[in-house]
Amino acid sequence: MAHTHIVGWGHTKFGRLEDKSLEDLIIEAAEEAIDHAGIQASDIDAIFLGHFNAGLVADGFPSSLVLNLDDGLRFKPATRLENACASGSAALYAGRDAIAAGSARTVLVIGAEKMTSNDTKGVTKALSGAAYQKEEQGVSFPSVFARFAQAYFQAYGDQSLTLAKIAAKNHANATNNPLAHMQKALSVDFCNTISDKNPVIAAPLRMSDCSLISDGASAVVMVSDDLS
Repeated sequence: MAHTHIVGWGHTKFGRLEDKSLEDLIIEAAEEAIDHAGIQASDIDAIFLGHFNAGLVADGFPSSLVLNLDDGLRFKPATRLENACASGSAALYAGRDAIAAGSARTVLVIGAEKMTSNDTKGVTKALSGAAYQKEEQGVSFPSVFARFAQAYFQAYGDQSLTLAKIAAKNHANATNNPLAHMQKALSVDFCNTISDKNPVIAAPLRMSDCSLISDGASAVVMVSDDLS
């Protein structure tokens, strides 16, 4: 099986980007990745877009939006993949498999979401579409992951302090990333204390444990062995 190599990448800023459409985000990340790889858009054999839920935006077929970047991408096969939080990973695997199968030598893989055009209720409803409708129990993603945490606590005892340390570490890392949505350090004590600024969202998870509703995109160019 042919190996795949990442030779270029691009990344937009994440945040409430009111002046950016989903198309803008996809094109910005893709253009940076292609430029970083030192190739022409026409060198791309296939495009894979990881995009969780088109219910968040008006574009029902977002994989085609990147074709507006460059005429060299016209008629290139573009496929959208959705796999909840793993949509980006699914797109990477699809790109790798295309190269391994010999159907492509150079692929463009993109992950993009435009979430802030909806209110919290609308986003929650769209994300809940990942549930199996026949057995839907009215829970959102925080509730689902809270149940994992509850099960872990039952097996290993109260690990609230550990969760607080993880949250504080993540926020500290964001302060070193100029593209991160939130660039504010939070102490372990803050993350471990229930307060008006850090309420319980779904016990035992608190606000500091949960991700933000955000806009952004990233992209990579992957190639086969002979082009690396």
